[in-house]
Amino acid sequence: MKAIAISIAIIFLAATFCGAAQGLTIVSKMTRDDGTTATTTSYVSEDHVRWSAGDAEVIIEGKSGTMTTLDSKKKTYFVTTQKDFEAMAAKVKERMNSPEMKRAQEAIKNLPPEQQAKMKSMMGSMFTVNVEKAGGSRTIAGYKCDNWIVSMGQMSRTEECVTNELKFPPQAWEMYRSFANSMKSMMGGMGPMGANMDAMQEQFKKMKGFPLASKTTTSIMGRTTVSSNEVTDIKGGAIPATAFDVPAGYTRVDSPMAKAMARGK
Repeated sequence: MKAIAISIAIIFLAATFCGAAQGLTIVSKMTRDDGTTATTTSYVSEDHVRWSAGDAEVIIEGKSGTMTTLDSKKKTYFVTTQKDFEAMAAKVKERMNSPEMKRAQEAIKNLPPEQQAKMKSMMGSMFTVNVEKAGGSRTIAGYKCDNWIVSMGQMSRTEECVTNELKFPPQAWEMYRSFANSMKSMMGGMGPMGANMDAMQEQFKKMKGFPLASKTTTSIMGRTTVSSNEVTDIKGGAIPATAFDVPAGYTRVDSPMAKAMARGK
């Protein structure tokens, strides 16, 4: 799930990047729901991005147009290409237009009005994002940042401190935008989430800059979890090519997207 979260975040970061700069090395402290902590290191260069969220990492390579997702617990990784996104987008569209899906949609239309209203309210709340400035600012890792609140219905609330002082290489922004467009195309047919994707991205455009700290409270089926992340150090300068290598001892596995495609044949 963390890898999915990183991937979706690409869509929204594409709307907030500013630049230019040399490569960046970003060190953060993560605090998990159980109180344990971990230090993560992410890298941004002109043609690569490696983003870490603890057990999950994503490496984006601009020249090849690939995204590599790593699982440090399982010591595995899989690779997703632009063509994979395009193929999945076509498959999603095909399934959404299938006779089975049309019958399901008709069945919903035949439900009593109060049940229809309840379902629409529930789905709308789940996938409706609201971004608003919270007021106040602070300094983190030497950069001034402003406080914002990002909420997704009743499901999650994130408090973020966002800076406009950190500049990214412009090529990195182009990589994010390219993958954001691919993912938006793939998710375009995924029901309420796909339908609200443009509106969600527009909300995130309000919050220009890069988050230096975040605290997320998530409530699902009566269970509430809280996790936080804060940048502790940022260094500028060239990034060694080895920073974007898959670690030794990791095994390549099939992409979940490829598996889903295979099941749909």
